[in-house]
Amino acid sequence: MVKLIGFSLDIPCSPACTSQQTCVKGVCVGIGYLSITLTWSRAGDGDIVVATPNNRIIYYQNKGPSSSTDQGQLDVDDLTGTGPENVFWTRSSTVPPTGLYNTCFSQYSFNIAANSTYPITATIKISRGTNTTLTFQKTFTSNNRGYSACNSNSTTFMGSFTYP
Repeated sequence: MVKLIGFSLDIPCSPACTSQQTCVKGVCVGIGYLSITLTWSRAGDGDIVVATPNNRIIYYQNKGPSSSTDQGQLDVDDLTGTGPENVFWTRSSTVPPTGLYNTCFSQYSFNIAANSTYPITATIKISRGTNTTLTFQKTFTSNNRGYSACNSNSTTFMGSFTYP
C-alpha cells in the first residue's frame, strides 16, 4: 500500500548546504528543476531507481548525468545507513523530460532482509526546486530487488508522478 505523508528534515547539515542543495537527514543533496529523494527505516543498502518518461533508468550503476539518464543524476548513494539517496536535474543542465516518472526502492543489502517481522519502510519525496510536491511511503515485507525496470508492475514500485 502506498500512502502520502509528511517528510521530516530534522538532522542539520554541517557544513551548511549550498544554494544548489538541501539538507536531508544531515546530508546535502542536489536540487534543481526536479529532485527525487529516498530514505528508509533501518540501516542497510537501499537503492533509489527512477525511470524517466523515455524509460531511461537512473540508479547506482547508471548515475549520470548523461544521455542514458536524460541528464538526471544520482548524487548521493548511501551504502550503510537509512538514506538519503537522491536523483536530480540541476538548473544548469537540461530540463527534465515531460511525462510520467516511476520511482522504485530496491533492497540491495540488509543484515536482515525485509519480512513481516522486520519490515522496511521506504519514503520518496518529489520536489520541484525547493518545494516538496509529493511524498510516497511504502512498507516492504519481502526482499525485493530490481534495476532493469521500474514500473507499476515492479515489486520495488513506490509511485508515479508527471513532470512538469
